[in-house]
Amino acid sequence: MKWKETAGVLAVLIVLLGLPMMLKYWRTVGMIHRYPPNTKVIRLTAVADGGLWTQDEIVGYNYWWRKPTRAGEIALNQGDHVVVQLHSADVLHSFAIPLLHIGPVEVPAGHTVEVAFDANRPGDLTFLCWQVCSPEHSKLQGDFIVKSNGSEDSW
Repeated sequence: MKWKETAGVLAVLIVLLGLPMMLKYWRTVGMIHRYPPNTKVIRLTAVADGGLWTQDEIVGYNYWWRKPTRAGEIALNQGDHVVVQLHSADVLHSFAIPLLHIGPVEVPAGHTVEVAFDANRPGDLTFLCWQVCSPEHSKLQGDFIVKSNGSEDSW
């Protein structure tokens, strides 16, 4: 009888500890292989409180006590294929890069949406939230800075 209880406790521990570790591995290693080689994957999370896009991981348990850093300028190289994984930590947001005619793409609360583009020309690409989401909505913006390889004009 004692061995059955021990086996049950071990099975519960394996599920409780193993499943989150498998999901973390799948997200960080397994998901990257679905993109073409040399794809730059950028994860941006929108947070209405403070009005910011951040590259910090914001999830339920750390939303209230963590002070994320603002993703101001994100460096890219000319010719990069870029996949931006957009996540909303709290309310409905939307994402747009007006210069590339991308968006607005809705990012529902708690969901992740992907946007892909090619950084073909050097220059600044401003990204922003298109959906009025909070009193600090106007702060939800940043820039992709595309560095030139010397072959084409800027945006």
